[in-house]
Amino acid sequence: MKMFLIFLLLPVLLAVSCPSSPVSQQWGDINLSYTPKIPDTKNNYPLEAMSGKTAFEYFRDEKLLVGFNIGNSLDAFSNGRANETSWGNPMINQALMDGVKKAGFDLVRIPITWMGYIGPAPDYHIDENYLVRVADVAQMANKAGLKAIINLHHDGAHDSGWLSIKKANVSKEGYNEVTKKFVRVWQQIAAYFRNHGDWLIFESMNEIHDGNWGNGNVWPQTDIINDWNRFFTQAVRGTGANNASRYLVIPGYATNARHTLANYFILPQDSAAGKQIVTFHYYDPYEFGIASTRSDWGSSSDKNKVANDFAPFKSRYIDINIPVIIGECGAVKQLYPNDRAKEDKARQNRLDYLSWVFGKARENGLVPIYWDNGATSGNGEKFGLFNRRTGQPNSEESEACIKAMINAVR
Repeated sequence: MKMFLIFLLLPVLLAVSCPSSPVSQQWGDINLSYTPKIPDTKNNYPLEAMSGKTAFEYFRDEKLLVGFNIGNSLDAFSNGRANETSWGNPMINQALMDGVKKAGFDLVRIPITWMGYIGPAPDYHIDENYLVRVADVAQMANKAGLKAIINLHHDGAHDSGWLSIKKANVSKEGYNEVTKKFVRVWQQIAAYFRNHGDWLIFESMNEIHDGNWGNGNVWPQTDIINDWNRFFTQAVRGTGANNASRYLVIPGYATNARHTLANYFILPQDSAAGKQIVTFHYYDPYEFGIASTRSDWGSSSDKNKVANDFAPFKSRYIDINIPVIIGECGAVKQLYPNDRAKEDKARQNRLDYLSWVFGKARENGLVPIYWDNGATSGNGEKFGLFNRRTGQPNSEESEACIKAMINAVR
């Protein structure tokens, strides 16, 4: 689940151009040519054909309009170690992938936490069995006819992950330690998947922040994010084969819309032209989208805010042929057992919200990816729409939510 999320979309800061030159890294010199003492794990998967298209052309020609997150599975963790079933979901299976595709989704984002499977410095060797499991899940998506995004997810959790921007910001030693590990982890992931086709997309990291979710002073953390995106790009490209031109998803600070539109967010220089995808997350308003403290939504003000939040991404990125995904979005199921009328209204508002948000995303050329954490009951965030074992909608309400999203983008 998206624990302790306080995601607030602040007023958008417009930028007049899309910066693309690198910034100076914070400290030190990160060596991308390190030779590990323990050889990195190889994957003998055969080299697949690549389309040769830019990311914008690929999204357009493949008609990638809407996606789905398989959350709280490979990203789940317990006691500092990734554990696929520790947050209540079964292991990902082919039936789920097939069901997601049948429902009308075009791609899946597969959040992955790697902590607990990474060895000590300086090799930071990734456990081969875990790489195999990630590869199996990615292939399930491919078999179902879905494009797939894999990332570093709760490794960057501000309170428990090793990819700590707080640590990196404190000292040269902290910066170098975290950044070297980040580079080594991506070198290994990229090398393992280097022969997979361009249906497999890499995303550098998820919602990296210092605990304030992008509020308050964010410099020089924003420079560190730019550094990490640059090192990510270089690490992936350096592994060769299909990674020389693989599509890469680049987030801003906290994967926050405001910071992704600001001038200090800089897309890294890339040896492969036109292969970058920008991402941000959207659950606004937080009280309705996540917290379940507001059951009403749908006023003119509510709808205008969505339109105003999305429009700058079109002018800043889409209009210059850089695809944008809303890597996570959605609204929770709200339960009011003692007030049936209020619960019914909240459910209708949820349908209206999903239809409007996904429709406005489509209108602006953005690709929304719904966050599903598998949860349908309890006190947590109830984003679950699919039965994770069968791949079928878990209720009539969930089926209606799915249809609302799909119909809004088709």
